Amino acid sequence: MSWSAGGLRRWSDAAQSCFVGRRAERAQLQEAWDAARGGSRQVRFVGGEPGAGKSRLLAQLVAHVRSEATVLAGTCPSTLASPYEPFVAPVAVMRTAIADGELALAGRSPDGVTVARTVALLDTVAGERPAGRASRRDLLDAVVSSVRSAAAVEPLVLLLDDVHWAGETAWELLSFLVEQTTDLRLLLVATQRTTATDRTDHLVNHVAGLCRLDGVRRVDLPPLAPDDVEEYLVKEAKVPAGLARAVAPAVHDRTGGNAYFVRELVQTLGAHGPAGFVHPGGLMPPSVQDAVEARLAALDAEARATVELAAVIGDVVDADLLVGTAGVEPEEALGHLDTALDAHLLEAVDDTPATVRFRHAIAREVVLGAVPSARRAALHLRVARALEARGGRSAAQVVQVAHHFEAAHVLGYRAEAARYLRLAADLAAEGLAHDEAADLYERAAGIEDDRARADDLALLAARERMLTGAFVRSRSLAEPIADDEASPHRLRAAVLFEDANWRTSLVAGRAVALLRAALASVGDQDEELQVRALAGLGRALVFHGEDDQGRFLVEHAIDRARELGDDDLLRDVLVASLVLGSSVTDADGKLGRAAELTELCRRTHDLWRLGPAASFRTLLGYQRGDGTVVRAGLTDLHLAVEGTHQPYFGYLAGCVDFSRHLSAGRLARAAQVSEELLEVGSAVELDEHVGSDGQYGVQQFVLRREAGELEAARGALSDEDDFGERWVPGLLALYVELGMHDAAHRALWWLLDAGDKDPSPGTRAGVLTILSDAAVALGDVDAARLVRPALAPYTGLNLMFGSLVSAMGSADRYLGSLGALLGTGEWEADFARAEAMDRRMGAHLHVAHTLAAHATAHFTTGADGCDVGALTAEARRIATPIGSRRVLRMLDVVDGARGRRADGLTEREVEVLRLVAQGLSNREVARSLVISEHTAANHVRSILLKTACENRTRAARYAADQGLLG
Repeated sequence: MSWSAGGLRRWSDAAQSCFVGRRAERAQLQEAWDAARGGSRQVRFVGGEPGAGKSRLLAQLVAHVRSEATVLAGTCPSTLASPYEPFVAPVAVMRTAIADGELALAGRSPDGVTVARTVALLDTVAGERPAGRASRRDLLDAVVSSVRSAAAVEPLVLLLDDVHWAGETAWELLSFLVEQTTDLRLLLVATQRTTATDRTDHLVNHVAGLCRLDGVRRVDLPPLAPDDVEEYLVKEAKVPAGLARAVAPAVHDRTGGNAYFVRELVQTLGAHGPAGFVHPGGLMPPSVQDAVEARLAALDAEARATVELAAVIGDVVDADLLVGTAGVEPEEALGHLDTALDAHLLEAVDDTPATVRFRHAIAREVVLGAVPSARRAALHLRVARALEARGGRSAAQVVQVAHHFEAAHVLGYRAEAARYLRLAADLAAEGLAHDEAADLYERAAGIEDDRARADDLALLAARERMLTGAFVRSRSLAEPIADDEASPHRLRAAVLFEDANWRTSLVAGRAVALLRAALASVGDQDEELQVRALAGLGRALVFHGEDDQGRFLVEHAIDRARELGDDDLLRDVLVASLVLGSSVTDADGKLGRAAELTELCRRTHDLWRLGPAASFRTLLGYQRGDGTVVRAGLTDLHLAVEGTHQPYFGYLAGCVDFSRHLSAGRLARAAQVSEELLEVGSAVELDEHVGSDGQYGVQQFVLRREAGELEAARGALSDEDDFGERWVPGLLALYVELGMHDAAHRALWWLLDAGDKDPSPGTRAGVLTILSDAAVALGDVDAARLVRPALAPYTGLNLMFGSLVSAMGSADRYLGSLGALLGTGEWEADFARAEAMDRRMGAHLHVAHTLAAHATAHFTTGADGCDVGALTAEARRIATPIGSRRVLRMLDVVDGARGRRADGLTEREVEVLRLVAQGLSNREVARSLVISEHTAANHVRSILLKTACENRTRAARYAADQGLLG
C-alpha cells in the first residue's frame, strides 16, 4: 500500500481490552468480510441499544482485518455537525492522499485537471469550500471515485459510527455509495441505535430501503448472556472462576446484559478489591446512570466542573479548548483532565493525546443531564466565545459556534445565535446540503428578534425546502409572510409560494390572491422581483382557468426580462411561460421557449431549471406526437435527476417512462414502473389530494381497464353513489367500463352541469377523455354536443393526465367518435389524423384503440366508405399480443353484431328492440334494463333511425323478420 489511512487509535485501543460473547455476530461480519475481500461489496448495519457494544464489535473487526485492508472510520456527533458526517473524516484522509499523489484515482489515467476537480469536490464534502457550479451528483461521484481508488489498492473497510444521528444529506451519500459500489472490495459497517428515541422513521426507512439491495444486511446485538458476563469477570476483572460463576447472575440481572453497564459495574466493584465481588449487593448501582453519577460524585468540585464543561463542549473534546475555557489555571485544568481519565469518564482519542472523548455517549449524556440548565447555558456561552475568538470559517468550525450560541441564546445572545446559525446554513447551502440548510435557517428564524430578518431567514428556508422537493413545507413557510401587510418581504414570499404551489398541480386561487395583494402593496420594489411576480401571477392565472390574462402577464414578463438582460431572471420567466396554451398553435411556441430555456440552462449549468424545461419538452413532444422530442427531453430530465438528486424530477421522469411503455403496449413494464413510482413519489412532498398515491390510482385504473380487470370494483359501487367526497371522473370511467349506464349518465351530467371543477390544464385534458368515452358509450347526443367543443382546441394533439401521469392518446380519436355520434364534422378525417400520429410514434396501443374506435363509429352509424372488417382485423392483430382486453371487447361487439345484421344495431339496442317488440313503453324498458328513461328514449330513436322504421310497430315487425326475438 502506497498510502496510510491513520487515525485509528480509538479502534485499536478498544480492541486491546477484553471482549466476550458476540460469536454469532462476529461470524456474520467475518462472512461479510470474506465476500467483500472477494470483490462483492458488503454492507452491515450493526444495531442495538445504547451501550450494547456496537463500537466494541467494530474495534474487534478492525483488529482482525487491518493487516490486510485499509480501514477508514468516521462518526456522527450527537450535536450539530457538518451535513456530510460521518463521511467527513474518511473523505479528508482520501482527499489528502489524492492531492499528495499517494493515492491514484482509479479508472482511465486522470489528468491534473481531473485530480484537481476531485480534490475540490472532496473539499466541499469536508466542508472546506462551496460547491460553486458543481452539482450534487458531482459531489457524490467524487466520493465514489475516491472509494474506488482506495479499494483498488487493497480491500477497504469503511466504518461509520452512530448513523442514527446522520442527516438527510449524509444518508443520500451513503445510499448512493452503496448503490454504486457493488463490484468493489469494500466492507461498509455502520452502527445505529435501535431504541425508541433514536429509532426514527427517517432512520428506519433509509435502512429498510438499503437492506433490499444485494449484500446489505442487519446485525442486531442482543444483550450479553450470563455466560458472557461470567467470562468477562474472569478475563477483565481477574475474578476467580468459582466466584465469577456465583456473582455473574446478579451482575447480569442488574445490567440487563448491557455491555457498557457490565463494564462500568465491574469497574465499580473492582475498585473495592476482592471484597467487592464477594459481597456485591450493596456496591452495585441500580442503573448505568447511577454508575456514571457515582464516578462523577467521587471527583472534587473543581474536577467535576471541568468534566461538566467537557460534556458541554461535545462528544470529542479539544483539550486546549477545555483548558482555555475552564476558568482555572492551565495546570489545574490539566490535573482535572487526568483525574477524569483515571476515573474512566474520559479517554484519549486516536493518535492525538490533546483530544479526549467520553468513554461512551451514555456517560456524556448522564453528565450533561446532571448540569442545571442555567449553568449549562452559561458554559455553552463560554465555549461559544472561545471558539469565536479562534476564528475560522470552515463548516465544522462555524457549526460548532452556532450550536453553542444557540444553546446560550436564553442568556440574551439571540442575535449571535441567529447570525451563526445563518452562516452555518449558508455554508450548508453552498455545499448543496439543502435539508440541513433549511433546518438551520428555520432555527435561526425562530431565534431572530428582528421581524424582517426572521422573515428573510424563513424564506431562505422555504427556498431550500423547495430544492429538496418539500413543496408543502415550502409553501407553509412562505404563506404567512406573503399574507403579512407589514412584512418588507411580502412580494418575495408570494413569489416563493406560487413557485412551490404550481409544481403540486394545486388549485391556484390562493397563489393568485397572494400575488395580487403583494403586487398592489409593495410600492417601489426591486424590478427583477416584480417581473418574477408578474410571471408567477400569469402562471397561477393559467392554472386558475384565466388563460388570456395569464398569457398577457407572462409574455410581458418575458419582454421585461429580455430588456433587463438578466439570464437568471429570463430562465425563471421562461419556466413560467411553459404552461401557456393547449392548442396546436400554442404547442409550437411552448416548444420554442422550452428549447431556449434548455440552451440557457446548459450554458449556465442550471440543472434546477433544466428539469422543468426537460419535463415540458417531453410533454410537448408527446402532445405533438414527436418521439424524437420526447427522447431528447427525457435525456435532459435524467440529467437533472442525476445532477440534483431531486425526487420531484425523478418522479416526472418515471411518469414519462410509464406513458411510453403504456402507449407502446408494454403493459407489464408499465405496471412495474407504476409500482416503482409509488415509492419514488413518496419522497416528493405533495398535497394529499394530488399525491403520488392518487396518481398511482390513475395509472392502475388505466392498466386494469386495458387488462379487463375492473370487475372487482363493482361491489364498491352503486347507482346512488354520493359524489360529494369522490373524484367523480374516476367514478364515471368505472361506471362506463362496468356497463352501469344509469349511474354513468348521472355522473356524466353531474360533471357537465357543475362545469369544470378541476382547472389544472393537464387534468382538464385527461378528464375530457373520460367525458368523451362516456358520451359515446351512452349514445348521449346532448352530452356529446357539450364535450366536443371543449376537445376541439386539442385537435392534432395527444392528450394526457397531468405531467404524463398517463398517456390517453390522440384528441382526434375522441373527436372522431363524438363526431360520428353527432353525425357532424369530418370525423373520418379525425380518425385518419389520429391513426397517422399513433403510427408515427410507434404507439401500438393507441393504434389499436384508434382502429377499434373507427370501426365502432362506422358500424354504429352505418356509414359507408370504409372496410370495417379490415379495421377490426388489424386492431385484433395488434391488441391480442399486447393483452388489451378492452380493445378486444370492443372488437367482439362490432364483429359479433356485424355477423348478425347489417343495420349496425348495438347489443344494447337489440335488447331495447326486443322489449319494444313486447309492447313495453320507454319507462318500462328503462325499469327492465335498469337505465334511465331518457337513455331508453335515446336508444329507441337510434333504433328507428338505423332500421328506417317510422314507428314502434314497424320496429317490432323488423325485429321478428331479423330473428332478433329469440
